[in-house]
Amino acid sequence: MLDPDINIAFIGGGNMAQAIIAGLIKQGHKRDKILVCAPSIETREKLSSEYHIRVERENSKAAAFADVIILAVKPNLIGEVCIELSDAMEQLQKYQLVISIAAGVKRDYISDYLSGSSRVVCAMPNLPAAICKGLIGMHTHQSCDVRDVTMAEQIMQAVGETVWVEDESQMPAIVATAGSSPAYFFLFMESMEKAAVEQGLDPHVAKTSVLQSALGAVSMAVQSNQSLSELRRQVTSPKGSTERAVEALIDGDIGDVVSDAMQSAANRVDELYELH
Repeated sequence: MLDPDINIAFIGGGNMAQAIIAGLIKQGHKRDKILVCAPSIETREKLSSEYHIRVERENSKAAAFADVIILAVKPNLIGEVCIELSDAMEQLQKYQLVISIAAGVKRDYISDYLSGSSRVVCAMPNLPAAICKGLIGMHTHQSCDVRDVTMAEQIMQAVGETVWVEDESQMPAIVATAGSSPAYFFLFMESMEKAAVEQGLDPHVAKTSVLQSALGAVSMAVQSNQSLSELRRQVTSPKGSTERAVEALIDGDIGDVVSDAMQSAANRVDELYELH
């Protein structure tokens, strides 16, 4: 369990930072051990009022305060932020664990800005982290201390399940599989809801039917030891309506469509890596 006395500073106070903050507080982390540095006075006032945590404008305050610094800013700001932090760390002779949740930014890119520090972990949480149901893909260099790995994992577990990849080249696949996938599921459910309404169902009945069915299917998959293929076969009775629907999906090359979509997502992450 994460030590509730560890000082954690966030650079940036957007939605994902707030989700992690809320998750940490829910787990019992002390509010006075959390700091957010954000340039917007509106953001600082909101965070102070809603979470009763310390807020500051200058990023350098994070270096003086924190045991762990979480970079929760847009990728194009990472370099600028890391330069500020590196200068402050150098001056204080204090080199913290840094966790980046910026999409498409390589670990070495951050490490280089931080004078080659090995204490850098990259984490990629997906949208359900906002309700503590996320999947967080994580990566670091083999030189990262095991205590830092454990601490980073414990922090991110405040908003969901964590998985580690050994090679950073696997992170695009994590983004395609987990980071982007909530949108795939939303799109599929949206299409089902639309089709149900077209078949005559009331919109409320259609949406409720789709959402509850999705929730039930996911719950079964999580609780069962059977493979997804086996679970699908159980509900697909020979010559029944489900078999007819599944055949239509297969005939429509759903497997290839999903594979192409996921590859497109991974390719985009690779493109972003070229920039950072």
